Amino acid sequence: MSNSSAAAFNAEAEQTLRESLKRCSPATIEAAVKFRQTGDPAQINTIILGLLERFMDPDLRPKLLEPNIDDLNILSDLGIDSLTMVEMVMLVEESLGLTVDNNELRGIKTIGDIKRFVAGKAKTQ
Repeated sequence: MSNSSAAAFNAEAEQTLRESLKRCSPATIEAAVKFRQTGDPAQINTIILGLLERFMDPDLRPKLLEPNIDDLNILSDLGIDSLTMVEMVMLVEESLGLTVDNNELRGIKTIGDIKRFVAGKAKTQ
């Protein structure tokens, strides 16, 4: 994340982000705020898992505690369909200050794919 992106993240932007993430866990919100303030890539996994949890069926959330979490398929294991994925991508864009083109999402099938994709995007924007 560039210094100008972090500098543009002011108190008003933080409040807007917190409002957007109000249905997420406190850990997710704090990780998103820290990422926007500092660009710290260590926050990305917490944000991704928190956003997945928000959009998942509550009965499936224990799967996020499995040891091989990166291998979980977004559709078949987590029950996140394409429409829900679009909603999630919009929230990822807002949370991380990134821009994602829908064509970039074609090969994303697993949680590991999401993590790698978002980390790569965060380095280039």
